[in-house]
Amino acid sequence: MLLRGTPLLGEKMDVAMQDEKVIFENFLRTQNLKHSKPRDDILDVFLTSDGHLTAHELFQQAKERNPSIGFATVYRTLKLLEECGLARTMDYGDGTLHYEPNRFQHHHIICTSCNRTVEFLSPELESLLRKVQEDHLFTPQMHAVRILSVCTACKPTPQPRRRAPDPETIVSRDALQVAIANEQGGVRFYGRALEVAPDEAVRAVFARLMEEEENHLAVLQNEYDLLRQTHPWLDNEPAMLYVDSARLESIFPDSQEQLTHRLLSTSPAEALSLAMSAERRSYEFFNEYAEKLGSPQGRSIFQQFAAEEQQHLILIRHAYNALQKGPSS
Repeated sequence: MLLRGTPLLGEKMDVAMQDEKVIFENFLRTQNLKHSKPRDDILDVFLTSDGHLTAHELFQQAKERNPSIGFATVYRTLKLLEECGLARTMDYGDGTLHYEPNRFQHHHIICTSCNRTVEFLSPELESLLRKVQEDHLFTPQMHAVRILSVCTACKPTPQPRRRAPDPETIVSRDALQVAIANEQGGVRFYGRALEVAPDEAVRAVFARLMEEEENHLAVLQNEYDLLRQTHPWLDNEPAMLYVDSARLESIFPDSQEQLTHRLLSTSPAEALSLAMSAERRSYEFFNEYAEKLGSPQGRSIFQQFAAEEQQHLILIRHAYNALQKGPSS
């Protein structure tokens, strides 16, 4: 039973559509664009549709209302709707963008055989996605999860593959990319430190570390290049391994100005302690990911890298202890 004054679902939709039309009108005004009858017709068809329309499908439906509408007008109107936040796009895996009204946050299950789409909501999923974004220091905004599956109405049929699946090789590529990025950060760090470190003993340690970082970087780069040459299809494969990029970048974080200030305002032992902290962060990062990684090849790469960083820690610690003890009598 409806209470008196409670709007029906259709009435709520009418109110929502009126609000959306006002938003679009105001947006057109800010862009110095005309508010035309064809755009009105396209907007009406789009807002009353079930969504998930391609530009061509919307064009066909809009032409039934207004035969004078051209495809270019439909396409431009869709782009304007996307720009003002009334529409969003989805790629359902068929290589064609689909458009839907951007009324609420929802997700999709898409049949890879017939492209039938099911929308769903999940507070648990929303909470998880929000936490992942916040953990990576991102501000949650719009997102959409797309699950590719096969509906029960479609019989699974073998899909042709351009290659045999080889996740181990993909993860190895990704692990090498992570290791190379960290080693490049180390080379920059010790190169900058060498330019400003005033103490000769500290400079000697930094020079040795930079040389080892450069040598290891060359080895890693050769492994990476050889992997890509052996498996040319790798360049077209998306990443499988995702690591905490913010944490990776923070291992060697100091800019030239910050590093100069810190090295000139600290003792030689404290300068070595700064490098020791960076190497410890690097060791902990790769050792932790090696323990978590399910891929044997990727785990091996991270274990080897962690061992290299552990050796650097030992080298710096010996030099640090020597400085703390002072010259022998």
